[in-house]
Amino acid sequence: MAFPPQDLTCPHPAGCPVLETLPEVPGVLLSAGKLQFRCYDVTRGYDEFNPGYGDSRFAPFDSLSAGSPVPALYLANNEIGALLETVFHEVHQQSDRHIYEKDLRQHAIAHLLIPTNLWLADLRDEALQRLGIRREQVVSTASEHYPCTRRLARELHGRSIDGRAVAGVLWHSRQAELLQRSGPSEVCVVFGDVYGNHRGDWTLTGPGARNLYEGPGRLLADELANELVATVHPIE
Repeated sequence: MAFPPQDLTCPHPAGCPVLETLPEVPGVLLSAGKLQFRCYDVTRGYDEFNPGYGDSRFAPFDSLSAGSPVPALYLANNEIGALLETVFHEVHQQSDRHIYEKDLRQHAIAHLLIPTNLWLADLRDEALQRLGIRREQVVSTASEHYPCTRRLARELHGRSIDGRAVAGVLWHSRQAELLQRSGPSEVCVVFGDVYGNHRGDWTLTGPGARNLYEGPGRLLADELANELVATVHPIE
């Protein structure tokens, strides 16, 4: 299977806000059995890792050791966070707010239980503050600097913290800042080659997986759109 070449090149190196390299960062454990939420493209399975496509903050990138794309899976600790990091990702404070029915039809949201303990690099706000790092240097950059933050993710992918291999990254969602009523929303990306991803490992719980174009899933999407004062455009 051929993947697009990794893009880790900064578009504006003279004014890049992203750190050149990360200092030693703390680790954090996400325990087996913990409830997480994933908004996913229905052309893939609910727990199928993205093998190397897309353009997101911490994926895709090629492993420094193997030279091949690192499979990635994004999760959030609540449904709203999962939606804000995917189908609502382009809705932000500086632009018109639009959501498209075709995108809702292509996605579903799954309630998952973590199958095993996950040791993640901690880039949440408190950890960054202790290290003297500003959010905009790592986790709240504009999307044009995703190649730069992916470079940092590749660096973390090869690290160990307290003698344990880093299986992903945990941070506070920039998107959740849109909702002034909510506190920080935790999101993470899991590296499939460190974790050892296998379809079916992640147990569905509660309502399981729900599509976003009808029923409770669509109600959730419509409620979030209303709260963000975003327009949902129907398929013409």
